[in-house]
Amino acid sequence: MHSLLTNKALYHIEIVQVLGFIIALLISYLLTPLIQTRASKLGVLDKPSKRKIHTTPVPRLGGVGIYFSLFLTSLVFIAVYWHYKISVIGTFSLLGIFAGGTIIFLLGLLDDIEPLPARYKLCIQVIAATIAWYLGIRIIHVVNPLYHADFFFFKLSIGEQYFHFERIISYLITLVWIIGITNAINLVDGMDGLATGISLISAIAIWGVAVDYRISQPGGALMAATLAGSLLGFLRWNFNPARIFLGDSGAYLTGFVLACLSVSCVIKKVAIAVVSPVLFLIFALPIIDTVFAVIRRTINKKSIFDPDRGHLHHRILEFGISQKYASYILYLISAVLGLLAASLVSYKASLRFLALSAFVILIALFYTCVINWKRQKLFRNIFK
Repeated sequence: MHSLLTNKALYHIEIVQVLGFIIALLISYLLTPLIQTRASKLGVLDKPSKRKIHTTPVPRLGGVGIYFSLFLTSLVFIAVYWHYKISVIGTFSLLGIFAGGTIIFLLGLLDDIEPLPARYKLCIQVIAATIAWYLGIRIIHVVNPLYHADFFFFKLSIGEQYFHFERIISYLITLVWIIGITNAINLVDGMDGLATGISLISAIAIWGVAVDYRISQPGGALMAATLAGSLLGFLRWNFNPARIFLGDSGAYLTGFVLACLSVSCVIKKVAIAVVSPVLFLIFALPIIDTVFAVIRRTINKKSIFDPDRGHLHHRILEFGISQKYASYILYLISAVLGLLAASLVSYKASLRFLALSAFVILIALFYTCVINWKRQKLFRNIFK
Protein backbone atom coordinates (compact mmCIF):
# COMPACT_ATOMS: atom_id res chain seq x y z
CA MET A 1 0.00 0.00 0.00
CA HIS A 2 2.84 2.40 0.91
CA SER A 3 4.63 1.56 -2.33
CA LEU A 4 1.45 2.21 -4.31
CA LEU A 5 0.89 5.61 -2.67
CA THR A 6 4.51 6.61 -3.22
CA ASN A 7 4.36 5.49 -6.83
CA LYS A 8 1.17 7.47 -7.38
CA ALA A 9 2.63 10.59 -5.75
CA LEU A 10 5.68 10.44 -8.00
CA TYR A 11 3.44 10.65 -11.04
CA HIS A 12 2.26 14.09 -9.93
CA ILE A 13 5.27 15.68 -11.55
CA GLU A 14 4.30 19.25 -10.59
CA ILE A 15 4.45 18.31 -6.90
CA VAL A 16 7.79 16.58 -7.42
CA GLN A 17 9.19 19.67 -9.16
CA VAL A 18 8.21 21.91 -6.26
CA LEU A 19 9.74 19.38 -3.87
CA GLY A 20 12.96 19.36 -5.89
CA PHE A 21 12.98 23.16 -5.81
CA ILE A 22 12.62 23.24 -2.01
CA ILE A 23 15.22 20.53 -1.33
CA ALA A 24 17.80 22.24 -3.56
CA LEU A 25 16.98 25.60 -1.96
CA LEU A 26 17.59 24.26 1.55
CA ILE A 27 20.85 22.51 0.62
CA SER A 28 22.18 25.62 -1.11
CA TYR A 29 21.00 27.93 1.68
CA LEU A 30 22.62 25.85 4.44
CA LEU A 31 25.79 24.91 2.57
CA THR A 32 26.77 28.34 1.24
CA PRO A 33 27.79 29.91 4.61
CA LEU A 34 30.08 26.92 5.25
CA ILE A 35 31.69 27.38 1.84
CA GLN A 36 32.02 31.11 2.50
CA THR A 37 33.92 30.46 5.74
CA ARG A 38 36.14 27.86 4.10
CA ALA A 39 36.94 30.09 1.10
CA SER A 40 37.90 32.92 3.45
CA LYS A 41 40.29 30.65 5.36
CA LEU A 42 41.84 29.39 2.13
CA GLY A 43 42.21 32.95 0.84
CA VAL A 44 40.13 32.31 -2.29
CA LEU A 45 38.88 35.89 -2.51
CA ASP A 46 37.77 38.28 -5.23
CA LYS A 47 39.84 41.35 -4.50
CA PRO A 48 38.80 44.92 -5.42
CA SER A 49 40.17 46.54 -8.57
CA LYS A 50 39.44 49.51 -10.83
CA ARG A 51 36.96 47.60 -12.99
CA LYS A 52 35.14 46.00 -10.05
CA ILE A 53 32.36 47.48 -7.94
CA HIS A 54 33.00 45.89 -4.55
CA THR A 55 35.48 47.59 -2.21
CA THR A 56 36.42 44.71 0.10
CA PRO A 57 37.65 41.15 -0.64
CA VAL A 58 34.76 38.66 -1.02
CA PRO A 59 34.95 34.82 -1.11
CA ARG A 60 34.33 33.51 -4.63
CA LEU A 61 33.54 29.80 -4.36
CA GLY A 62 29.75 30.09 -4.54
CA GLY A 63 29.65 27.65 -7.43
CA VAL A 64 30.48 24.82 -5.03
CA GLY A 65 27.16 25.25 -3.24
CA ILE A 66 25.26 25.50 -6.53
CA TYR A 67 26.94 22.35 -7.86
CA PHE A 68 26.29 20.17 -4.83
CA SER A 69 22.71 21.33 -4.24
CA LEU A 70 21.84 20.89 -7.93
CA PHE A 71 23.36 17.49 -8.51
CA LEU A 72 22.71 15.97 -5.07
CA THR A 73 19.02 16.80 -5.40
CA SER A 74 18.94 15.44 -8.95
CA LEU A 75 20.62 12.21 -7.87
CA VAL A 76 18.09 11.72 -5.08
CA PHE A 77 15.20 11.92 -7.52
CA ILE A 78 16.97 9.72 -10.07
CA ALA A 79 17.45 7.05 -7.38
CA VAL A 80 13.81 7.26 -6.29
CA TYR A 81 12.45 7.11 -9.82
CA TRP A 82 14.81 4.27 -10.65
CA HIS A 83 13.64 2.34 -7.58
CA TYR A 84 10.00 2.68 -8.54
CA LYS A 85 10.74 2.10 -12.25
CA ILE A 86 9.11 5.39 -13.27
CA SER A 87 10.36 7.09 -16.41
CA VAL A 88 9.98 10.88 -16.70
CA ILE A 89 13.18 11.61 -18.59
CA GLY A 90 11.77 11.30 -22.12
CA THR A 91 14.06 12.98 -24.65
CA PHE A 92 15.78 14.97 -21.92
CA SER A 93 19.51 14.08 -21.76
CA LEU A 94 20.37 14.27 -18.08
CA LEU A 95 23.70 12.50 -18.49
CA GLY A 96 24.92 15.15 -20.94
CA ILE A 97 24.23 17.89 -18.39
CA PHE A 98 25.83 15.91 -15.56
CA ALA A 99 29.03 15.09 -17.45
CA GLY A 100 29.51 18.43 -19.22
CA GLY A 101 28.37 20.38 -16.16
CA THR A 102 30.93 18.66 -13.94
CA ILE A 103 33.76 19.50 -16.36
CA ILE A 104 32.66 23.12 -16.70
CA PHE A 105 32.32 23.43 -12.92
CA LEU A 106 35.85 22.08 -12.35
CA LEU A 107 37.15 24.51 -14.97
CA GLY A 108 35.55 27.43 -13.12
CA LEU A 109 36.79 26.12 -9.77
CA LEU A 110 40.38 26.01 -11.02
CA ASP A 111 39.98 29.50 -12.45
CA ASP A 112 38.64 30.77 -9.11
CA ILE A 113 41.66 29.37 -7.29
CA GLU A 114 44.27 30.35 -9.87
CA PRO A 115 43.24 32.38 -12.97
CA LEU A 116 43.70 30.46 -16.23
CA PRO A 117 44.52 31.86 -19.70
CA ALA A 118 41.42 32.54 -21.81
CA ARG A 119 42.46 30.10 -24.55
CA TYR A 120 42.73 27.22 -22.06
CA LYS A 121 39.29 28.00 -20.67
CA LEU A 122 37.82 28.10 -24.17
CA CYS A 123 39.36 24.71 -25.02
CA ILE A 124 37.88 23.09 -21.90
CA GLN A 125 34.50 24.69 -22.63
CA VAL A 126 34.62 23.14 -26.10
CA ILE A 127 35.35 19.73 -24.53
CA ALA A 128 32.44 20.07 -22.08
CA ALA A 129 30.03 21.17 -24.82
CA THR A 130 31.26 18.36 -27.10
CA ILE A 131 30.54 15.77 -24.42
CA ALA A 132 27.07 17.25 -23.89
CA TRP A 133 26.43 17.11 -27.66
CA TYR A 134 27.67 13.53 -27.90
CA LEU A 135 25.35 12.50 -25.05
CA GLY A 136 22.27 13.99 -26.69
CA ILE A 137 22.18 17.76 -26.09
CA ARG A 138 21.84 18.63 -29.78
CA ILE A 139 20.38 21.30 -32.01
CA ILE A 140 19.24 19.17 -34.93
CA HIS A 141 17.11 21.68 -36.82
CA VAL A 142 15.74 25.19 -36.66
CA VAL A 143 12.31 26.46 -37.52
CA ASN A 144 12.00 28.42 -40.74
CA PRO A 145 10.69 31.86 -39.63
CA LEU A 146 9.29 32.52 -43.13
CA TYR A 147 7.20 29.35 -43.23
CA HIS A 148 3.62 30.66 -43.25
CA ALA A 149 4.76 34.04 -41.89
CA ASP A 150 1.77 36.29 -41.20
CA PHE A 151 2.68 39.97 -41.41
CA PHE A 152 0.34 42.90 -40.84
CA PHE A 153 -0.32 43.71 -44.52
CA PHE A 154 0.45 40.38 -46.19
CA LYS A 155 1.25 36.71 -45.69
CA LEU A 156 4.36 34.93 -46.86
CA SER A 157 5.39 31.29 -47.15
CA ILE A 158 8.91 30.32 -48.26
CA GLY A 159 10.54 26.92 -48.00
CA GLU A 160 9.96 24.02 -45.65
CA GLN A 161 8.87 24.29 -42.03
CA TYR A 162 12.27 23.15 -40.69
CA PHE A 163 15.89 23.49 -41.75
CA HIS A 164 17.45 20.16 -40.83
CA PHE A 165 21.16 20.13 -39.95
CA GLU A 166 23.71 17.50 -40.88
CA ARG A 167 25.77 16.05 -38.05
CA ILE A 168 28.75 18.41 -38.30
CA ILE A 169 26.56 21.53 -38.62
CA SER A 170 24.46 20.39 -35.66
CA TYR A 171 27.65 19.98 -33.64
CA LEU A 172 29.01 23.42 -34.50
CA ILE A 173 25.74 25.27 -33.86
CA THR A 174 25.25 23.46 -30.55
CA LEU A 175 28.78 24.38 -29.48
CA VAL A 176 28.25 28.04 -30.33
CA TRP A 177 24.98 28.12 -28.38
CA ILE A 178 26.24 26.35 -25.24
CA ILE A 179 29.58 28.18 -25.06
CA GLY A 180 27.90 31.49 -25.89
CA ILE A 181 25.29 31.29 -23.12
CA THR A 182 27.86 29.92 -20.64
CA ASN A 183 30.10 32.95 -21.16
CA ALA A 184 27.17 35.38 -21.37
CA ILE A 185 26.08 34.46 -17.83
CA ASN A 186 29.67 34.86 -16.66
CA LEU A 187 29.90 38.32 -18.25
CA VAL A 188 26.81 39.67 -16.44
CA ASP A 189 28.23 38.49 -13.11
CA GLY A 190 29.62 41.91 -12.32
CA MET A 191 27.31 43.09 -9.55
CA ASP A 192 26.03 41.55 -6.32
CA GLY A 193 23.30 39.04 -7.06
CA LEU A 194 22.84 40.06 -10.70
CA ALA A 195 23.85 36.89 -12.56
CA THR A 196 22.23 34.74 -9.86
CA GLY A 197 18.91 36.59 -10.07
CA ILE A 198 18.77 36.72 -13.87
CA SER A 199 19.67 33.02 -14.07
CA LEU A 200 16.97 32.25 -11.50
CA ILE A 201 14.38 33.99 -13.67
CA SER A 202 15.61 32.13 -16.77
CA ALA A 203 15.37 28.82 -14.91
CA ILE A 204 11.81 29.63 -13.83
CA ALA A 205 10.91 30.48 -17.44
CA ILE A 206 12.29 27.15 -18.67
CA TRP A 207 10.52 25.36 -15.81
CA GLY A 208 7.25 27.03 -16.74
CA VAL A 209 7.36 26.19 -20.45
CA ALA A 210 8.93 22.70 -20.18
CA VAL A 211 5.81 21.23 -18.55
CA ASP A 212 3.50 22.77 -21.14
CA TYR A 213 1.61 20.17 -23.18
CA ARG A 214 3.26 21.43 -26.38
CA ILE A 215 6.71 20.63 -25.03
CA SER A 216 6.09 18.06 -22.26
CA GLN A 217 9.56 17.62 -20.81
CA PRO A 218 8.95 16.73 -17.13
CA GLY A 219 12.55 15.60 -16.58
CA GLY A 220 13.91 18.88 -17.87
CA ALA A 221 11.34 20.82 -15.86
CA LEU A 222 12.47 19.01 -12.71
CA MET A 223 16.09 19.92 -13.47
CA ALA A 224 15.11 23.55 -14.10
CA ALA A 225 13.16 23.61 -10.82
CA THR A 226 16.15 22.18 -8.98
CA LEU A 227 18.47 24.77 -10.52
CA ALA A 228 16.03 27.53 -9.58
CA GLY A 229 15.99 26.31 -5.97
CA SER A 230 19.79 26.17 -5.83
CA LEU A 231 20.03 29.72 -7.14
CA LEU A 232 17.41 31.11 -4.77
CA GLY A 233 19.11 29.52 -1.75
CA PHE A 234 22.42 31.01 -2.88
CA LEU A 235 20.91 34.42 -3.68
CA ARG A 236 20.28 34.97 0.04
CA TRP A 237 24.06 35.21 0.53
CA ASN A 238 24.89 36.71 -2.87
CA PHE A 239 22.50 39.67 -2.89
CA ASN A 240 23.85 43.11 -2.02
CA PRO A 241 25.85 43.36 0.16
CA ALA A 242 27.22 40.03 -1.09
CA ARG A 243 28.87 37.73 1.43
CA ILE A 244 30.03 35.39 -1.33
CA PHE A 245 30.29 35.53 -5.13
CA LEU A 246 29.28 32.94 -7.71
CA GLY A 247 32.81 32.92 -9.07
CA ASP A 248 33.59 31.40 -12.43
CA SER A 249 32.65 27.97 -11.07
CA GLY A 250 29.10 29.12 -10.35
CA ALA A 251 28.63 31.37 -13.39
CA TYR A 252 30.00 28.81 -15.86
CA LEU A 253 27.97 25.98 -14.32
CA THR A 254 24.74 27.98 -14.26
CA GLY A 255 25.16 29.20 -17.83
CA PHE A 256 26.05 25.72 -19.08
CA VAL A 257 23.06 24.04 -17.42
CA LEU A 258 20.66 26.75 -18.65
CA ALA A 259 22.01 26.45 -22.20
CA CYS A 260 21.63 22.65 -22.17
CA LEU A 261 18.14 22.84 -20.66
CA SER A 262 17.06 25.28 -23.35
CA VAL A 263 18.29 22.88 -26.05
CA SER A 264 16.61 19.85 -24.48
CA CYS A 265 13.41 21.38 -23.18
CA VAL A 266 12.24 24.51 -24.95
CA ILE A 267 11.24 22.66 -28.11
CA LYS A 268 10.04 19.06 -28.00
CA LYS A 269 12.23 16.15 -29.08
CA VAL A 270 15.54 18.00 -28.79
CA ALA A 271 14.54 20.25 -31.70
CA ILE A 272 15.23 23.88 -31.03
CA ALA A 273 14.69 27.10 -32.97
CA VAL A 274 17.85 29.09 -32.23
CA VAL A 275 16.30 32.15 -33.83
CA SER A 276 13.07 31.57 -31.92
CA PRO A 277 11.94 34.60 -29.92
CA VAL A 278 11.23 32.26 -27.01
CA LEU A 279 14.90 31.47 -26.54
CA PHE A 280 16.02 35.00 -27.24
CA LEU A 281 13.61 36.44 -24.66
CA ILE A 282 14.64 33.94 -21.97
CA PHE A 283 18.31 34.94 -22.33
CA ALA A 284 17.80 38.45 -23.75
CA LEU A 285 19.76 40.42 -21.13
CA PRO A 286 22.90 38.22 -21.12
CA ILE A 287 22.85 37.92 -24.93
CA ILE A 288 22.46 41.65 -25.56
CA ASP A 289 25.07 42.54 -22.93
CA THR A 290 27.54 40.06 -24.43
CA VAL A 291 26.98 41.18 -28.03
CA PHE A 292 27.53 44.82 -27.11
CA ALA A 293 30.62 43.88 -25.07
CA VAL A 294 32.14 42.12 -28.08
CA ILE A 295 31.31 45.05 -30.38
CA ARG A 296 32.59 47.61 -27.88
CA ARG A 297 35.89 45.82 -27.31
CA THR A 298 36.39 45.20 -31.03
CA ILE A 299 35.85 48.91 -31.83
CA ASN A 300 38.28 49.85 -29.05
CA LYS A 301 40.78 47.35 -30.49
CA LYS A 302 40.85 45.30 -27.30
CA SER A 303 40.62 41.56 -26.82
CA ILE A 304 37.02 40.40 -26.41
CA PHE A 305 38.23 38.60 -23.27
CA ASP A 306 39.50 41.81 -21.62
CA PRO A 307 37.09 42.98 -18.89
CA ASP A 308 35.80 46.55 -18.82
CA ARG A 309 33.20 48.76 -17.13
CA GLY A 310 30.88 49.19 -20.08
CA HIS A 311 28.28 46.57 -19.18
CA LEU A 312 24.61 47.36 -18.77
CA HIS A 313 24.74 47.28 -14.97
CA HIS A 314 27.69 49.70 -15.01
CA ARG A 315 25.64 52.12 -17.15
CA ILE A 316 22.76 51.99 -14.69
CA LEU A 317 25.06 52.58 -11.71
CA GLU A 318 26.44 55.69 -13.43
CA PHE A 319 23.03 57.34 -12.91
CA GLY A 320 23.64 57.18 -9.16
CA ILE A 321 21.32 54.20 -8.61
CA SER A 322 22.36 51.82 -5.83
CA GLN A 323 23.32 48.22 -6.53
CA LYS A 324 20.12 46.95 -4.89
CA TYR A 325 17.82 49.08 -7.02
CA ALA A 326 19.88 48.40 -10.14
CA SER A 327 19.39 44.68 -9.47
CA TYR A 328 15.64 45.19 -8.98
CA ILE A 329 15.41 47.05 -12.31
CA LEU A 330 17.27 44.34 -14.23
CA TYR A 331 15.30 41.58 -12.45
CA LEU A 332 12.07 43.26 -13.50
CA ILE A 333 13.20 43.59 -17.12
CA SER A 334 14.30 39.94 -17.16
CA ALA A 335 10.98 38.84 -15.62
CA VAL A 336 8.96 40.75 -18.21
CA LEU A 337 11.00 39.16 -20.98
CA GLY A 338 10.52 35.73 -19.38
CA LEU A 339 6.77 36.31 -19.23
CA LEU A 340 6.73 37.26 -22.91
CA ALA A 341 8.69 34.11 -23.74
CA ALA A 342 6.24 31.94 -21.81
CA SER A 343 3.25 33.65 -23.42
CA LEU A 344 4.62 32.75 -26.87
CA VAL A 345 4.44 29.07 -25.88
CA SER A 346 0.89 29.21 -24.49
CA TYR A 347 -1.44 31.18 -22.25
CA LYS A 348 -1.15 28.51 -19.55
CA ALA A 349 2.65 28.69 -19.70
CA SER A 350 2.52 32.42 -19.00
CA LEU A 351 0.19 31.84 -16.03
CA ARG A 352 2.52 29.13 -14.77
CA PHE A 353 5.49 31.49 -15.04
CA LEU A 354 3.58 34.14 -13.05
CA ALA A 355 2.59 31.59 -10.40
CA LEU A 356 6.14 30.29 -10.02
CA SER A 357 7.53 33.83 -9.89
CA ALA A 358 5.00 34.75 -7.18
CA PHE A 359 6.00 31.60 -5.26
CA VAL A 360 9.69 32.61 -5.39
CA ILE A 361 8.90 36.20 -4.35
CA LEU A 362 6.84 34.95 -1.38
CA ILE A 363 9.76 32.81 -0.21
CA ALA A 364 12.10 35.81 -0.50
CA LEU A 365 9.65 38.02 1.40
CA PHE A 366 9.18 35.35 4.06
CA TYR A 367 12.90 35.34 4.72
CA THR A 368 13.24 39.13 4.61
CA CYS A 369 10.17 40.01 6.64
CA VAL A 370 9.93 37.07 9.04
CA ILE A 371 13.15 35.11 9.55
CA ASN A 372 15.51 38.08 9.20
CA TRP A 373 13.26 40.28 11.37
CA LYS A 374 13.17 37.68 14.15
CA ARG A 375 16.94 37.29 14.01
CA GLN A 376 17.47 41.06 14.26
CA LYS A 377 14.98 41.24 17.14
CA LEU A 378 16.85 38.45 18.94
CA PHE A 379 20.16 40.28 18.56
CA ARG A 380 18.60 43.52 19.81
CA ASN A 381 17.30 41.78 22.92
CA ILE A 382 20.66 40.11 23.61
CA PHE A 383 22.62 43.37 23.44
CA LYS A 384 19.96 45.53 25.09
